[in-house]
Amino acid sequence: MKEKRLNRAYWMLADTELPIAKNLSYKSSFEAHFKHGLLFNEKLMISDAQAVNCVNFRTLINESTEFKQLISKDLLSIAVRDPLGTYNCDRLTQVRDAFQTEKKCNMEQQQFLLDADLDFVNESCEIIPYTYSSLRENYTENIFNIFNGENAKQVFGSDIQRMLIDRLLIESERDQGLGRIFLHKNFESDLRKIGKHDIWTKHRDDIIKFSDAPYVTGISKVLNTNPIYSPLHQSSFELAYPKKPQVIEKKSSIEIATNLNLSSYEQALSKLMPEDILFLRDSLEFKEYQKKINYGVSSENSLENTLDALIAYQNLIDQYIIKRHLGLKTSKQFKGKRYLQPMRKISQESGVFALGLALTDAVAGGALSIANFFVSEIIDRQSTMTEQKMIREKYKLQTTIENSADNDKIKAQHFSKDDVNETIYTSLDKF
Repeated sequence: MKEKRLNRAYWMLADTELPIAKNLSYKSSFEAHFKHGLLFNEKLMISDAQAVNCVNFRTLINESTEFKQLISKDLLSIAVRDPLGTYNCDRLTQVRDAFQTEKKCNMEQQQFLLDADLDFVNESCEIIPYTYSSLRENYTENIFNIFNGENAKQVFGSDIQRMLIDRLLIESERDQGLGRIFLHKNFESDLRKIGKHDIWTKHRDDIIKFSDAPYVTGISKVLNTNPIYSPLHQSSFELAYPKKPQVIEKKSSIEIATNLNLSSYEQALSKLMPEDILFLRDSLEFKEYQKKINYGVSSENSLENTLDALIAYQNLIDQYIIKRHLGLKTSKQFKGKRYLQPMRKISQESGVFALGLALTDAVAGGALSIANFFVSEIIDRQSTMTEQKMIREKYKLQTTIENSADNDKIKAQHFSKDDVNETIYTSLDKF
C-alpha cells in the first residue's frame, strides 16, 4: 500500500496583491474561499508575509471569533523564514517589524502594529521553516531555466536570449546567485554599461514578467506544496512549470441533481461555522475523497471510485447547507443540476497522469464551480484523439469558464504539472 501523503495546499489567495486579500469589501468572499479550501484540502498553508500583511486575514482574526477558531495546527500551516537554517524561525512579530522598517505595510498602521493576533497565529498554527538560501537557489535555478526556455527564445530571439543569459551568468557568479532586485532594477544599468540599453527599453516588461515567475512560485516549489492561486498568478506558474499536460481523453458529463440553488453557494460557505467545517471534514465522504486524491487514480476502477467519492462529498455539502438554512433551496418544480465533466491529462514526458473533474452549474449558464485534478500513475493506454480535437475540447472548457459572469459561488480549475497539483480559482478574476 502506498504511504499516505498529506494534502497540504499553499493557499495563495492570501497574496497581498490580490483585491480579495487586501480590499475589505471582499472580506466575506475571502472567508468563503478560505472555508472552501478547508473543505477540499486536508490542510492549507500561507506564507509569513501573507499572515502579516494580508488585510482580510488579519481583520477576520481580530473581528470574528468563529474565523479565529479555524486557525489551528490541524487546519493551517505558516511558512516562516528560518534565518540560520536551524529551525529557529522568526516570530511573525519579527517579520512584521522587518516589514515596517522596509515600509512594506498594506493596512492601517494601528492594525499592522498589533501583536496579539500575530502571536495567536504563531502559537496556534503549524510552523514550516524555509530559508533565504533555499529560496535564492530555487530562484536562480528557475531564472536560468526560464531564460533558456522556448518562451524566452520566442520573445527575445536567439541572439538577445544568449546575451541576456551571459549577463545573468556573470551576475550570478559575482553575487553567488541571482536576486529579484537585480532583474527588476540593476539589470538596466548592467545592459547600459555594455551599450545594450535598447534591449531593456524594448523588453523591460518581458524581463520583469519572466523574473517574477520564480518569485511567485518560490515557496510552493521549495516546500513542495500544491499551489492554489488566482488567474493573476497563472502566467507565472505557466512559466515556472513549462511542461504542460496534454488532454488525451474526455468522457461524457455526469449529471448531479441538487436541491441547492447554486447561486447562493459562496454566501452559504461564508456562513459555515467552525463546527460545520469540522463536521464535514470528519465525514466518511471527506475521508474517502481525500484517500482517493492521496492514493491516486491508476485504473478504470479507481477512476470511477474517485468520481463517486467527489459526487458523494459535494452532495453532502449541498444537503448540509440546506439543512442548516444557509443556502436557498430550489423550488419543488425544479432541481438544480451540477455536471461532472471528467477529463484526462498526461504530461508531455508521459510521466504523470491526472484525472480532472469540472463541476459546473446549469442554473448559472455553465459556470465552473469546482474542478479537481489528481496526480497519479500513468494509465497504460494510448489515445486516438487527434490534435485538432484536443484543441477543440480545450477551448470548449476554457470558453465555459470565461463566459461565466456569476460571482456568487466558488469556482476553480485544478491542473497537474510534474509532481505538483495546482488549483486556479477562476472566480477571482473580478476580485
